[in-house]
Amino acid sequence: MGLLHEAREAWRYRELLRNLVDRELQVRYKNSTLGVVWSLANPIVRALILWAVFEFFLPLGIENYSAYVLAAFFPWTYFLTGVLDAGESVSKQMALVKKVYFPRELLPLATTIANLRHFCLSLGVLALYLVYLYGRSWLEGDPKLPPPTILLVPVLVVMQTLLIGGIALFISALNVFFEDVKFLTAVVLDLLFYAVPIIYFLEQVERTTALNPAARQFIYTLFLLNPMTVILTSYRSFLLPPEEMPGGRFGQIEPIVVNLPVPWSFFLLACAVCVLTFVGGYAFFNARKWRFVEQL
Repeated sequence: MGLLHEAREAWRYRELLRNLVDRELQVRYKNSTLGVVWSLANPIVRALILWAVFEFFLPLGIENYSAYVLAAFFPWTYFLTGVLDAGESVSKQMALVKKVYFPRELLPLATTIANLRHFCLSLGVLALYLVYLYGRSWLEGDPKLPPPTILLVPVLVVMQTLLIGGIALFISALNVFFEDVKFLTAVVLDLLFYAVPIIYFLEQVERTTALNPAARQFIYTLFLLNPMTVILTSYRSFLLPPEEMPGGRFGQIEPIVVNLPVPWSFFLLACAVCVLTFVGGYAFFNARKWRFVEQL
């Protein structure tokens, strides 16, 4: 059966998808007194910790550096939890898979959408923090406004959700046949945290003196070919203005301007990669979903 037929079949079960998302959230906070309030408490606590660390203990000479970190950290958390939770989204529901017919791809997609809801709450926390920062700049006589590209943030959310959904479909299917996949995924994500600009800026990679110019340009290009690098950098540049970083930081001697938008050619390439990842993950999943029960 073609992918379009499979997609139409899944669309017919959209009410089931909605129920699976609600069930995912209910199970996550089962026996919890505060319930879904934890979804809001978690990003608030993280925001406060990161604000305290970068304001008082690790000042890097950039005004409101904690905001730049949070603008990348919350999307990264969405990516991390979305991919990790997807690993066992099918394996944990094998009893249901054996008994009832429904499009199996709804299971990893429900996990992705549930994490999207959490991410939207995180964005709400970040929005309040940015309102505070921009409002304070007006009160201090140095008025600043968010870049007009803030209107493009929903595009980033869609891009990232497609990327997470595609990876979720791929990993959840593979994990049914090879349970080591979920452990390998966790290891890869731990390493990837340092390979994307969250606690540093992409411009620092481009301008570091630790590498010769040829190697520096090669690695900088590799960074831009990673769609998560483009997405995280774009969240920052869409929400916050560029800033000058003093010299002597992380192998960079001269002051540099950080938080510049990524080149549009790489942004469009990242868009294409996100769409292709989702389509490829969907095709991979559907080619194997009817063999899941055989693995038991």
